[in-house]
Amino acid sequence: MTHEAPIELIRQHPGLAVELLQAMTDVKVPEDVSVTLGATDMSATVPVQYTADMLVVISDVASGEPVLSVIIEPQLRDDETKRFSWPVYVTDARRVSKCPAAVLLVLCPDPLEAEKCRQIIHTGHPGFDLIPVIIDPLSSPGRDGGSPYLTIFAACMGAIDMATEAGAHLVLSAIRDTAAGAGDQKRMTTINMSLAPDDARPILEAMMATTEFKRTIVDRIYEQGKAAYLLRALRSRGLEPSEAQQEQIASCADEAQLDRWFDRAMTATSVTEVFAD
Repeated sequence: MTHEAPIELIRQHPGLAVELLQAMTDVKVPEDVSVTLGATDMSATVPVQYTADMLVVISDVASGEPVLSVIIEPQLRDDETKRFSWPVYVTDARRVSKCPAAVLLVLCPDPLEAEKCRQIIHTGHPGFDLIPVIIDPLSSPGRDGGSPYLTIFAACMGAIDMATEAGAHLVLSAIRDTAAGAGDQKRMTTINMSLAPDDARPILEAMMATTEFKRTIVDRIYEQGKAAYLLRALRSRGLEPSEAQQEQIASCADEAQLDRWFDRAMTATSVTEVFAD
């Protein structure tokens, strides 16, 4: 989970890579860009496979041309082979994405491991020495706020103490403020509960039961689960709701109404009968 959590956040919201880049480097990113996930398999025709954990491609909106590739690489333990593969990642990311530039962001939850990763990698070629950009709990952006995804990222990196009410509130507020779908919010909540230390979980659980977060996170996830089961029930009986009806189900915040529709779906002979009201 420590390895996958930040990757999942960037997968949900690739723009987070731009925020990390701007917070940790002096690399200039044009204002009007699109951000997408790139292919992580950067293998060539040689019998060696180089697969990065994540590749984010930043493109100019006007021209559609890629301007920068960002390689995201979580590093949990000492691995000497990285000193040979990381320079390959940078050069091959430029080749695969046909970008003029590429930057390597290494995520180290362990500050001691982070210090090892900060060492300059001398390639032997004049002027080509790689200094990885390292993010650890002590340097992570988002510790004092920022965009919702940046705050959640900081929590995943252990940079926010979720065992305090202030830290727990900051993280739960960020999950709510992403305005992500219920499925993504559920994954983010699960991630943070899994990564939280034992003494933080009771605080998070108690706070999620309060009026402030129960309505905006917990109930919303629960209602979306009911909506999904209602759609499955309809389709299992050969009843296919229209796009408008599917939207009606997905946007319904009334638990009792979802229950009524579900009960009708068990015996109805048409979709119209289910949504008679």
